[in-house]
Amino acid sequence: MTTAHDTGPTTALLSQARELLLRTMTFYRDDPRTAGWLRTRLERLSEPLRMAVTGRVKSGKSTLINALVGAELAPTDPEERTQVNTVFRYGPEPRITVHTPHGAQRNMPVDELDPATIRDLQRWRPDEVARLVIESPSPGLQAITLIETPGVASTAVKETGRSALAQILSEADSVLYLTRQPQQIDVQFLESVHELRVARRAPINTILALSRADEVAGGDHESVEAAGRVANAYRDDPKLRTFVQYVLPVSGLLAQGGSTLGQSEFEALSRLAALPREQLDELLLSADRFASSATPESVEPGTRRELLRRFGLFGLHSALTALAAGGIDHGRLRRQLLTESRIGELQEAVHLQFVERQEALRARSTLLAVDMALRANPRSGDRQLQGELDRLLSNAHEWDELRVLSGLWSGQLSLPGRFREEAERLLGAHGDQPVARLGAPPQAGARDLAERAGEAARRWRVLAADPLRDRDHREAVWTVLRSCERLLAANIGQ
Repeated sequence: MTTAHDTGPTTALLSQARELLLRTMTFYRDDPRTAGWLRTRLERLSEPLRMAVTGRVKSGKSTLINALVGAELAPTDPEERTQVNTVFRYGPEPRITVHTPHGAQRNMPVDELDPATIRDLQRWRPDEVARLVIESPSPGLQAITLIETPGVASTAVKETGRSALAQILSEADSVLYLTRQPQQIDVQFLESVHELRVARRAPINTILALSRADEVAGGDHESVEAAGRVANAYRDDPKLRTFVQYVLPVSGLLAQGGSTLGQSEFEALSRLAALPREQLDELLLSADRFASSATPESVEPGTRRELLRRFGLFGLHSALTALAAGGIDHGRLRRQLLTESRIGELQEAVHLQFVERQEALRARSTLLAVDMALRANPRSGDRQLQGELDRLLSNAHEWDELRVLSGLWSGQLSLPGRFREEAERLLGAHGDQPVARLGAPPQAGARDLAERAGEAARRWRVLAADPLRDRDHREAVWTVLRSCERLLAANIGQ
């Protein structure tokens, strides 16, 4: 067995979860369906982390997926189109694989991934196609696999009974939930995602995005900033805080337009920006006027309609305002649109909360799979497995660490400056190894690490005794203290 100096505690939790999964597979070896289902969960441990992108119908799922990937892969339509789960993952060559509900697969090699082809496949009924797997060489898919689900309460869900909730619990390690503005149906869905005891024990896998932030405040130039204020208010909502780690605004359409901005589009936008200001302002009064006006002749209506589809009126305002100021080339405009969309903040949250701490999330998914199998197929002799699952759940301190880290990063928790910096380090934000957690030089020995851990434990024990802190902050401080004590115990024992 490796020591704490060689590997972090998160790795230990994932290893224990994997061992329990293997024992559960053996326990159900005479039940091919259950054993096979568990085997797929085992195989996923060697694949990139899986993030479900879900939300109500027309919440902007396809658009935001394109923005995150940096390519137009997911078809976007004004009407509900997505009928089946669609998995977007990295592959060296473009490929589409169709999976049927009966377990059959059909590979569709393609020279390039055409959104129109994917759109046609997504319109198949879920009782005919279980899911589509889209492989793309896009770098945006190397670290994380994206799963687009049918909209919550969509027609596909109502007609077939295959809910987005069931697919998320079965398929995903993490959730990016999109909404224009949180409503009761959104809160109820997110509560449902966290109903199982493993999920309740580890509410560490959900980010909520106000995905059409450019439509807030009437779609004017301050819309995204206004959406940011709305997000901050929801971030502090006690109910949402129990299962959502971040609430962020993002203009998915502007982010998609910026990430995929082509040279011909840049040139058309530049011609529009060169128009007299009065003419341009009149053109931008409404979407209909922009798309159908007979003038300007320099950019014909068909091109303007495509620009409107790609960027929206808010995005056009942003792009044309930037170009009118002068000195903006193609690359700089692209960067400016991405900044205004606030996609970077969402990408950073996904990286910090999901990618950087993926072993904790993988352990969560693994134990969730064990729990689901034991609940769905109870049988004599499963008490030992249930007991081991209970033990792992009660001792999964790594999940507490991630919950506190996300609270600090998202602003849900606050600590005095010097304590916040030390808390992040002790909780593993800068690396899971003891030397990183304790801020020690790489060559530090066990005695030095034990002394540093002891000093940190004494500081945090004093802070834990402060009676003026509210419950959330007291629990956060106790979590940091337990991390110190675990580091101390590990290094004294070496």
